[in-house]
Amino acid sequence: MTKKAKFLPIFLLSVAAMATLIGLSARSVSAQSNVAGAVEGLQITPVIVEQSKVQKGSSYSVPVTLTNVTSQDHTYYAAVNDFTSQDETGSPRILLDSTLPDAVSIRTWVSVVKQVTIKANQAIIINVQINIPTNAESGGHYGTLRFSGVAPTPQSAGIGLSASTGMLFLISVDGNITEKASVASFTTATTDDKATGFFEKAPLNLVVRIKNEGNVHVKPFGQILVHDMFGGLVATLPVNDQKSNVLPSSIRRFDITLNNSWMFGHYTADLALGYGTSGQAMTATTDFWIIPYKLVLVVLLALATITFILVRMVRVYNKRIITKAIQKHDQKTSSNTKK
Repeated sequence: MTKKAKFLPIFLLSVAAMATLIGLSARSVSAQSNVAGAVEGLQITPVIVEQSKVQKGSSYSVPVTLTNVTSQDHTYYAAVNDFTSQDETGSPRILLDSTLPDAVSIRTWVSVVKQVTIKANQAIIINVQINIPTNAESGGHYGTLRFSGVAPTPQSAGIGLSASTGMLFLISVDGNITEKASVASFTTATTDDKATGFFEKAPLNLVVRIKNEGNVHVKPFGQILVHDMFGGLVATLPVNDQKSNVLPSSIRRFDITLNNSWMFGHYTADLALGYGTSGQAMTATTDFWIIPYKLVLVVLLALATITFILVRMVRVYNKRIITKAIQKHDQKTSSNTKK
């Protein structure tokens, strides 16, 4: 077997091995659920009551449906508390020991029955009376009406909170209203919340943090446009399409997942949000890189291996040709010498 024939199977096996490595490296393996608990089988409708631009000194009634979904009769006890933002997720923090004045606190605005007994698998409707004091401060006021199986007392306040369910009140009192929000930050992060601007592949999170600098809650919403390095639009992502609120003096975070199947290179994300009764706008821009470096390294290794093999084959082939030429020349010289 010639040297060229010996190299041929080696070359084919090397190419096949590199192709297999590339195929394995290119593979990628691609819910969040909110569970609303109910205390002793109690369901409440509505969950959120929102009133905008209510007048000072006004009163209104809100019908609330309470449903006992268990097979036993139950007595439920009502409690009214103020609340504020607990963290950047928007979760409410119930103020059990609120000392806010009557002009601010909803505790003294909401009138409701102190306790109610509901038969098994039955629903009743109660009226919640809301009385806005004449000296109420303009802007947003936030409270919760909770029901629990334990009568609210100073000793059982903590127990009542952990085993209660309720509804939220978001009331905006007319007057000197300030709607002012800004983008606290617009960044990128991994899906496990590690801040970075460099990714091996999608999915990744675009993290929007909105700061409310006004005195009333706002609902910022809009979209993010993602462009590649050539200016082409690769994704349009909605932001806060659920119209969640950002409370005054707080920051709320929105995570938007970008999960395009194949991305490579430098990308720019443009954020555009609107909010408020006057259509105020907020914009921001961030950029990031997606480089599948593992795949790139495998491809480079494969190319280097193939190049090395080809160079070696060419050298062996050239050496063989030169050797044949020298042998032919020697044979010719020997023949001429004999003559």
